Amino acid sequence: MPSLVGWSLWSLFTLAWTAALVLPISAPTFGTTEEMRGLVRLLLAKTAHVTVYACWAAFTGWLRAPLRVRLFLLMFLMAHAVGTEWVQTYVPARFGSLRDAALDQAGIFIGVLASFRWWTQPDRRL
Repeated sequence: MPSLVGWSLWSLFTLAWTAALVLPISAPTFGTTEEMRGLVRLLLAKTAHVTVYACWAAFTGWLRAPLRVRLFLLMFLMAHAVGTEWVQTYVPARFGSLRDAALDQAGIFIGVLASFRWWTQPDRRL
């Protein structure tokens, strides 16, 4: 059975990442020209999408929940990726995109591959 601490950390991470994706924020400015600032923001944001979802998927596998719960959590991560992009279309200064949703899905795939042993582990006997 996953520990209460593990589930608490997972829940806290879920809330923090959801807030980071759907709250209106002002983007940091890097570079000397608008084109350079846009490129740096694009690279940082897209890298963050893939990396955070990959880590979140690995963390989810680490919980080693029963198989049906693991599958539910995997579907939750995939729905979260699409859902937060959809919500961003209604948030001022945020722009939801199918590209970001696809990058999130790729991150989830990478995270599951990286933590494949946790995801495919048989259910524990009580």
